Amino acid sequence: MSPGGKIQLEFTHLCMATTTKSFWTLLERAQILTPERLEQVRGSLGPVDGLDAARAIVKAGVLTKFQAEEIINGRWRSLRVGHFVLRDILGFGGMGTAYVAMELETRKIVAIKLLGETNRHDPGMRARFQMEGRAGMDLDHPHIVRTLELGKLEELYGETDFMVMELFPGVTLLEGIHFSAGPLKFDAACDVAVQAAEGLNYLHQRGMIHRDVKPDNILIDAEGNVKLLDFGLTLADTSAAADEFSLAMIFGHDCLGTADYIPPEQSRDSFAVDRRADIYSLGCTLFVALTAKRPFPMATRAATVKAHRSEPRPRVEKYNDQVPEELSAIIQRMMAVEVNDRPTDMGEVIRLLSPFARRRRWAFSFRDVLATRRKMGRKKMAQQRSSATPQSSRPTDVIARSETDTP
Repeated sequence: MSPGGKIQLEFTHLCMATTTKSFWTLLERAQILTPERLEQVRGSLGPVDGLDAARAIVKAGVLTKFQAEEIINGRWRSLRVGHFVLRDILGFGGMGTAYVAMELETRKIVAIKLLGETNRHDPGMRARFQMEGRAGMDLDHPHIVRTLELGKLEELYGETDFMVMELFPGVTLLEGIHFSAGPLKFDAACDVAVQAAEGLNYLHQRGMIHRDVKPDNILIDAEGNVKLLDFGLTLADTSAAADEFSLAMIFGHDCLGTADYIPPEQSRDSFAVDRRADIYSLGCTLFVALTAKRPFPMATRAATVKAHRSEPRPRVEKYNDQVPEELSAIIQRMMAVEVNDRPTDMGEVIRLLSPFARRRRWAFSFRDVLATRRKMGRKKMAQQRSSATPQSSRPTDVIARSETDTP
């Protein structure tokens, strides 16, 4: 909202929604309100149309700002996903975009992930997206975001894949790091790592390896509760590995993992890994949380991968003298180059880190987080629509802090 109290709506071009009576026509076509509700709202707002109608209906709380902007920009068709209505942008990743959504009949608020526009007709990416959805639906654990439904939409130019997940109102660990001006306190960082390890331990006990543990894939709510997400690179049993190997060979999507957190053995062969690969990545994640720096701040992906394979492990206390030596030694073990030098499993990681862990509250407004994500998401989607290559941002310093656990 502007200083004068007027709701600011973003639009990429003037379309039918700015002309007489057209906003109401497009809102009706969007089918996100019942005919009765639409008439009720229109009657209560009086003779307004175009941008004025959009602003008024957002101010009245009938539509979200995101929904009004989609209608103004002529993208009203995209607001319905099966029996769900999109309400806001939740996140934006390499495979697609996640949205806050509402189930029409029950009015339950959920998260929906849609395969990105550039990937919707790519057989390899569609197959991987579906593998992620199926993997998520098999999981039920307090520290893992639940996948509720996997579906397809019939659109003008073909099918679009989507998955429905529980909505967890949290920030990613990376966002939390950026929100503040320094590393996490070691007890809060260890608490996040322990909760993530509990989720990963459940995953491992079911014969699955995450293979992409990093701050972007760890969510934290205001109470300090943690959930893991993004199972797009999850490796299950031998048959799943064979399926993925086939996808990599046929469709070319064989770059598995994130360079800043990838264990040496995974960068050599993404399919020949075990649970200790996730231990390595969690160790790197804990390093970032405690230092606000990447373990190996190299200029290129290739140089970063090479450093993970051969360079001496950086020590946390070099950047944060508040970290106990015992904790620093544990992180060194987790990040060991040789697989056999790491803790044997997540159960051992939990036992090692728990004495240093303490739950803390996190200070953030989820509404403000969504507003920031919406702006970033719109920029990235605009880049995609114009066929530009999105520029990846890689911070040299990643910073985070949690507040104390006093209200």
